[in-house]
Amino acid sequence: MKERQYRPSLVGPILLITAGVVLLLNQTGRLPWAVWGTLWRFWPIIFILVGLEVIVGVSRSRLLYVLSVFFAVAVLGAVILYAVYAGGPIARPQPSTRTEEIVEPMNDADRADVQLQMAVGTLNLGALVDSANFAEGRIQYGRHSQGVKRTAAGTGGRLSYALTEQTEPFSFWWPGEDSGESWDIDLTPRIPLDVEVRAGVGDLHLDLSQLTVPRLDVGSGVGDTTIDFPIAAGRTTAVIQGAIGDMIVRIPDGVGAKVTFSKLLASVDVRNSRFVRADDAYVTANYDTAPNRLDVEMKLVIGNIVIE
Repeated sequence: MKERQYRPSLVGPILLITAGVVLLLNQTGRLPWAVWGTLWRFWPIIFILVGLEVIVGVSRSRLLYVLSVFFAVAVLGAVILYAVYAGGPIARPQPSTRTEEIVEPMNDADRADVQLQMAVGTLNLGALVDSANFAEGRIQYGRHSQGVKRTAAGTGGRLSYALTEQTEPFSFWWPGEDSGESWDIDLTPRIPLDVEVRAGVGDLHLDLSQLTVPRLDVGSGVGDTTIDFPIAAGRTTAVIQGAIGDMIVRIPDGVGAKVTFSKLLASVDVRNSRFVRADDAYVTANYDTAPNRLDVEMKLVIGNIVIE
């Protein structure tokens, strides 16, 4: 009886090589981290590749095996090219479909809970200047945007304010379309704000330097997150979580800070000379005595953590 010839697996090695190539391009700046937001939409291709491997496994044809390898590489290469074209740096930006102005009065609020939930897009968060309102801003909607739900309710001087992106349950984004939203939101610096931000795919730019934020909770799927922490907020506790992308936190001089982190395939770069390593954290010398103190917990799967 003729012994069956062993053939190596197709799916595992090709997927690993593909992921490695994309991550290398991410790390060298040739591709933005947001490209993963397009790639994940093609996950059913894994079933196609597994089915192809099953067919090759029961066949003794070397020609079929070679053709299957070329087919798998071609399919994954086409997906990467699509992702680059649809969400990478060579995509041509298209004008937004419409723009909405955001104005929320302060009323009698002396404290607020703020919740911002975005599926795909860019968020720029900052502080109002010389305004009596609670929030002002502008939202530029993408081609597939279904609008933003706004809620504002107050009890006993505490305001609960939320902006939530409404999305299509099932959609396919063709290359060159402006699919994401752009939020430019400014909040009042006059009262303490507990802020929660959730984003699926996109970049977050949170300039909290002039705000009073006792609690910050940020969660992002794919994209870069940049945070400028408050200059004089008293005590601030922050949790920053992300799957894929870069996390950059900027801590003002004079603020006592302690930064802890957990990571899987991420690097840590501490560029602020005030920090020293203490066990599993980075701490400033004035952490126990500073009137303005910051505790930050950072969690990242793939990417870079930068402390400035």
